[in-house]
Amino acid sequence: MAVFPPPVLVFDGSDPTGAAGLQGAALTLAARGCLPLSVATAIYCGDTRGLEHVYELDAEWVAEQARPLLEDIPVAALLVGDPGCPDSVGVIAEIAADYSAPLVFAPGSLRDSPDPDEADDLVVASIELLLPQTAVLVVDGTVAMRIVAAGDDDGDCGSAHEAARLLLGCGAERVLLADGRDAAMQSTDLLIGPDGVIRKDPRRWPQMPVSGSLSVLAAAVAAGLAQGLDCMQAVGEAHRYLAATLASPVRPGMGAAQADRFAASRGGS
Repeated sequence: MAVFPPPVLVFDGSDPTGAAGLQGAALTLAARGCLPLSVATAIYCGDTRGLEHVYELDAEWVAEQARPLLEDIPVAALLVGDPGCPDSVGVIAEIAADYSAPLVFAPGSLRDSPDPDEADDLVVASIELLLPQTAVLVVDGTVAMRIVAAGDDDGDCGSAHEAARLLLGCGAERVLLADGRDAAMQSTDLLIGPDGVIRKDPRRWPQMPVSGSLSVLAAAVAAGLAQGLDCMQAVGEAHRYLAATLASPVRPGMGAAQADRFAASRGGS
């Protein structure tokens, strides 16, 4: 049974600033005509100047949030940002296997853990359990290379493009290499499939450093897939939307600015 607006279930941390995380995804999905459903995997503490603490939720709590929603509402897409902990990756992977909705995985910056082995465990679990079910992996080049390095001691590679190829080999259907960091030099986002680059989208630099642009892009891609677009169309629409949100970013606090998710609805270009 199709539902309108199409529901998208988001697994991510709770970002109190709204720049990314559950709150940021909800803003983007609503602006793109979808119904955002949310499952918290972690609680972030911080402000627009930076992240201070992260409290991961138990995997059982993640499951207890998600299962009732999925039994009640037929979701059209899944969006995974920060999965929380390795055990939660397993929960999310089981859910993805039980439902046919396309999954967009956008692991962001792969935040560090005080225990390096624990951080690597999260990456390895994501590679083994989530990538084989991922329709689109949305990641910047630096993180793509870090995922490969953490997943295989012999998997170091010299370029983001090579990292994307290796991640496709781990099961992802498509990799969207995107400029998600303020210091990134990549001016064009690349959608890469098994046969190579299938789409290029130039990225216009915003007026100031903007937090959460990768999150905006991923949520917009998920919205397009939920609305029945194919991958190429969903990525194209997502980039057009992202360009509008970055044309006039908002600065709600003393730190980084944020994308204006509703700029297009007010006639922003």
